[in-house]
Amino acid sequence: MAPRTPKVKARKLGREKCWGQAFVGENRLEYDPRLSAIRQLEVLIHETVHLVHPEMSEKEVDRTGKVVARVLWSQDYRRVLLDKNAKPPRIS
Repeated sequence: MAPRTPKVKARKLGREKCWGQAFVGENRLEYDPRLSAIRQLEVLIHETVHLVHPEMSEKEVDRTGKVVARVLWSQDYRRVLLDKNAKPPRIS
């Protein structure tokens, strides 16, 4: 059975002194929106790996997040910020 898509929240994490955090039992994660786009991608992947594979060590999760983020970034995957009122194009 595939894991559910986690709830993702952007929140300033200065007090926590981290870039992101995963809450395994709650299936949610948070990341700091002040990060650069590539760092946000890496952190989102890193925290998602924590949710999907909680048994992995921090070192393995960190390496996985960095490798996957680099591959996606090299293939021109980027974050696109749309105006709140803009509708995404309809693809049929």
